[in-house]
Amino acid sequence: MDATQIADVLAHSPVFAPLGQRERLELAARMRTKHFQRNEVIFHRDDPAGHVYLIASGTVKVSVPQEGGQEVVIALHRGGDVFGEISLFDEGARSATVTAMTETLAFALANRDFMDVLRGNPDAMRQLLALLARRVRLSTGHIEDLVFLDLSGRVAKLLLDQNELFGGTNIIDLTQEDLAAFVGATRVAVNRILVDLERRGAVKLGRGHVELIDHAMLKREIRY
Repeated sequence: MDATQIADVLAHSPVFAPLGQRERLELAARMRTKHFQRNEVIFHRDDPAGHVYLIASGTVKVSVPQEGGQEVVIALHRGGDVFGEISLFDEGARSATVTAMTETLAFALANRDFMDVLRGNPDAMRQLLALLARRVRLSTGHIEDLVFLDLSGRVAKLLLDQNELFGGTNIIDLTQEDLAAFVGATRVAVNRILVDLERRGAVKLGRGHVELIDHAMLKREIRY
């Protein structure tokens, strides 16, 4: 992509949309296009942080490794989302691992270049701070779910939340391994919950995805 095409993508991102076309072109000229294959790690937790990323297409997951080699998935980001933004506010290492779940096209921007432009645009800075606040709230809610919900409730809530976040299509494009990482359980345990939900008519299981059938039944599984 050339700078003009990248600037057009920036115009559809909540963080970059408040910028003027001249500013978006300036940023686009400094961005580097990055292609990631499915399951490719973009950066690891504790890696040095120097860039923020904007996803043009594809899906990435943000996860924290646990002892024993397992991981807990914190969030998914898709086209138009920004990730790696925490590094803009300190010089610390990466706080989580980010992995491409599908083939992903992203634009990498050095932190200093990002901040040079945002310092002169308070609207864009407010959008970035709002993004950070949303991320904190989502992370807090995720921790509460892990503590207060049983596994069936966590699975049901995850399915409903993901459906709402990504367009209400009723198709959740996550494998059972991905769902297990999100809810802090084994794939076998999550499979038992999903099979039971399918038997009762709440979902329909497919290859690498789950179709939501009965939202009301899923909501009844969420008992704090």
